[in-house]
Amino acid sequence: MGFNQNLERAISAPRMSTYRKVASNDDHAWALYRWNVELSAAVAPLAADLEVALRNAIHERLCVRFGREDWWASRDLLLDDITAKMLAKVVQKHHKDIVADKVGPGKVVADATLGVWVNLLGRGGHSALGRTVDYETRLWRPALRFAFSIGTFTKSGRERRPARAQVHSRAVLFQRLRNRIAHHEPILNGIRHPVTNDWVALVDVWENVVELLGWMSTDLSQLHRNNNLLIQVHNLRPVEVV
Repeated sequence: MGFNQNLERAISAPRMSTYRKVASNDDHAWALYRWNVELSAAVAPLAADLEVALRNAIHERLCVRFGREDWWASRDLLLDDITAKMLAKVVQKHHKDIVADKVGPGKVVADATLGVWVNLLGRGGHSALGRTVDYETRLWRPALRFAFSIGTFTKSGRERRPARAQVHSRAVLFQRLRNRIAHHEPILNGIRHPVTNDWVALVDVWENVVELLGWMSTDLSQLHRNNNLLIQVHNLRPVEVV
């Protein structure tokens, strides 16, 4: 189906303008818009697996670290103000069912936003009382680094785990990609890295995301490498429609 004004009314002119800027005409812009939808669909399976794997890996290590499944309730845990508020919102939502033993900690884990897990991999921040919270020493070194133990290897064959900054950089890049897909935003020309603000090509974003997944599960990462729909779709970028 070629472009027509009824399509633009439904999609909105501002949204179509993004594609017009890189298109030769309206039909080409519409083809690019539809291609962007296909790109997003091709990323979705990887995004689903990575988000689930990430939250499960972090949850598992924090359970061990604090000796309880509801690690967020531990008095030994000090969270930065932003992450604490995000988690508290989820806990409060299920408070009655938790007290009544109708749901367990898994419900909180499942409902916590991706931002919670990405934040826990960050440097930290400040608590509600203004205390400096250093996740590198409080969470990463004693617990979370073991969730990403696949890593690369030294010349002697010894496993070399990725640094926290490497994991976090890929996690925030994934979060940006996942959010743009969720809100049906353009990804055809890549995305800006949330930390460096540099443009990252979509195929490079994919590679970073698969590498992050591989640090948690080589089987899952290989599954996606063997079934790389994104590259297939990416190679079909519409040319000028005459």
